Amino acid sequence: MICPHCSRDARFVAYRRTTVKSLFGDVVYERAYYHCRCCHQGWFPTDEELGVQREETPGARQVIALVGLLEPFAEGAESVLPRLSGLNVSPATVQRTTEAVGDDVARRRAMEERIGFATHWNWHVDAIGRVAYVSLDATGVLQQGPHAEKADGRMAWVGAVFNPQPTHQKQHRQVWERRYVSGLLSLPEIGAQLRRECQAVDVTQANVVIGLTDGGAGLEDCLTDVLGGLTPQMVFILDFYHASEHVREFAKVLIPNDDENRREQTDRWCHMLKQQGGRALLETIQSLDLSGANVAVLEAHRQLIGYLGNNTHRTDYPSYTARGWQIGSGMIEAACKTVVGHRLKASGMRWREQGTTALCQLRALYKSEPALWASYWKRIAAT
Repeated sequence: MICPHCSRDARFVAYRRTTVKSLFGDVVYERAYYHCRCCHQGWFPTDEELGVQREETPGARQVIALVGLLEPFAEGAESVLPRLSGLNVSPATVQRTTEAVGDDVARRRAMEERIGFATHWNWHVDAIGRVAYVSLDATGVLQQGPHAEKADGRMAWVGAVFNPQPTHQKQHRQVWERRYVSGLLSLPEIGAQLRRECQAVDVTQANVVIGLTDGGAGLEDCLTDVLGGLTPQMVFILDFYHASEHVREFAKVLIPNDDENRREQTDRWCHMLKQQGGRALLETIQSLDLSGANVAVLEAHRQLIGYLGNNTHRTDYPSYTARGWQIGSGMIEAACKTVVGHRLKASGMRWREQGTTALCQLRALYKSEPALWASYWKRIAAT
């Protein structure tokens, strides 16, 4: 037998009995143990052939990881797993298995390995051709230190490439093709992973790719790198609701004591933003007579003008809506909740950095189109 660690001859030692967890209950079998005199490593070739890791079959490992990414580890071990599959394992085993699978997904993505097969999405068509969407956002996750003490929270990125139906087709059932990436990564790292997903779904076949985000620093530059060389035309759209929230915050400072007047003024400005675009609203805000206004109003006015001025190039909402394009980043905000929030932000939860990225990566895989999850486990079973 050739040693898999140093490629030298290894010697057979003995047959050893073991018990492994499977979906059909505990399985007891004997397997040969080999030991290498050169590197002093030992291994069980039969375990490798059967895909057994840490005394779990691939099927049991998949079910345990699935429960761990959907439910708190203790609840999954004590309530869900026994009812779902008859498996009886400890909460620590559910956590260890789930995070180990998530770490494997994260490692494969970091090594630029494609998870799932390349495919060709049927991009929806508007008046100018096929349209694809990419988006990126971040959400906070509470952290704990090495000794279970509270630590500063971290921002987990969630990136998505997706294919929604045009808004004028909403009377029909919407089927959104989507792929997510997520984790405590730098912007270049999450951007590189998102770029590979864009390539995997053949975003090059779209005539225009829309980068739809809020006004967060660095997001537009990151998506420019993500899409560079993949599309003949990129259009960046500022999330309309993010823009309108800035308008609303300015109105609160400008008209602090008259709720009805403030609401009417906010509605007029937001209507102008949507019907005439950001440039028209910017000119209107700039022309306000603020003589005699207090310092707070002047500062809020300055901030809103800066915000609109920096984002004018992606606030042509009349043109966007006329083409049936999405102008709200509700999809990526929902992804922050479904990929990260629903599992990692329950009451009282705090996470280690490694566990955060493992769960984010695993949930991003699970929440993407179903073929990715199946493809990952098929590859695991084949290796």
